[in-house]
Amino acid sequence: MESSLDRLSSADYASAPRRRAELAALALEARNAAPGRGFASVPDYAVELSRRTVCLTLLAGSGSRWVKSLAAAEARGQGSGFDPAKPRGLFPVRDFLGLGARADGRIPIAAYALAAVHGLGAHLVVVRGWEAQIDGEILGPLGIGASDRRFFTQEVPFGKPLGHGDAAWQCRDLLRGADYVVANFGGDANSRRTILTSLLALDALRASGREVDFLLPAAPLDSPAYPIGLDSGGLPRSFGHAKLHGAKDEARGLGYTNVGVRVYFAPALVKRLEAFRSEYWVEGRGYEIPGNDPAGHEFALDNVDAELASEGRARVLAMARPEELTPAKSLDDVPAFEAAAASVVAEDAELRR
Repeated sequence: MESSLDRLSSADYASAPRRRAELAALALEARNAAPGRGFASVPDYAVELSRRTVCLTLLAGSGSRWVKSLAAAEARGQGSGFDPAKPRGLFPVRDFLGLGARADGRIPIAAYALAAVHGLGAHLVVVRGWEAQIDGEILGPLGIGASDRRFFTQEVPFGKPLGHGDAAWQCRDLLRGADYVVANFGGDANSRRTILTSLLALDALRASGREVDFLLPAAPLDSPAYPIGLDSGGLPRSFGHAKLHGAKDEARGLGYTNVGVRVYFAPALVKRLEAFRSEYWVEGRGYEIPGNDPAGHEFALDNVDAELASEGRARVLAMARPEELTPAKSLDDVPAFEAAAASVVAEDAELRR
């Protein structure tokens, strides 16, 4: 029997934004109608799922736009004093979480992404150094201790990272044994409601017998730069990604776009990571994946997403907020990021009441 959740993640996707506040309860309802254990409440359901989930947060890089913006500010005599070798996620911004981690009353950008997944699973943080500062300024103040997190150092073949798909492939052994993987990025204004609802929804769909290995929360947006192509049944069939394809693929009019969060059935993710590495890795050059920008030699999670979508094993839950797609990729982006974070945190505070 098709549930409300099933319809809202397929044919009735356009109704998901206005039903955002009730989707977690609909996931609980769908899960309790399926065979197996039932749960008394959304919090009870979330606690059980957290024992079977890995939260993979990518906090290793800075990005060329970020480094260039630091240099440009320095040249104008408006330098921030921020070390360009540090990951962008450590840059201090306004504190809407009330962490009080620094004497200047600010917190690192990545505190918002890690706060959004706190308590939803075991933390696996992909880094390239700076672990002590990440612990001291982000994880410790959030209450994520050494026993609750693991750092993984991303290798950079040929002197540069080769995409978040490659990062996930490198730490694939740490994903084995989990049922679910939540992937997010340290520079985004993530929403806890979006992530929690998406995790519950994927588990509820699978418990109901749906063959779904990947759920992508999406936001409705006018002319999105990274559009999701949906078929007549509301299932995803294509994903726009400017960097991956080497060109912008902007949609016209109202469309749907991902907000940097992905939820996977872990065994399916690991299987695809290993298959892409086996098939498309070329020693001495990197990845040569058809359709990707040939100059980048990268492997993105988008490649996994597209393959799962082509097999009909992906769903979109279009309940994310446009504010979540406000990454701080340059210094000029910081004010917009702060405004988005303030709005998202205010809603998440309501969720905890």
